[in-house]
Amino acid sequence: MKRREDKKGKIAEELITRFEEEWEEKKKQQAEELHNDLVDVLLRHKADVYTTLYVLEMLKYETLKTHYDAIMAKEGAIRLSDKEPTPITQ
Repeated sequence: MKRREDKKGKIAEELITRFEEEWEEKKKQQAEELHNDLVDVLLRHKADVYTTLYVLEMLKYETLKTHYDAIMAKEGAIRLSDKEPTPITQ
């Protein structure tokens, strides 16, 4: 019996490893395609480095905010506080 369980465990490990490798490869391909597309857009617009970085920060903020809002909108989500944040500047 022990042998059969060991064999099942090894098969499961191999499947998980294969799945992780395929997932990493897909992520790399997507990242490469997105990178190349963004380079094409930047070259077309001839944007200076500061504008490019500003736009990338905007995209980062929008993406994070969208995901945060989606998490907090879920039923039963833990709210950190219902209180409005205190302004830092007067």
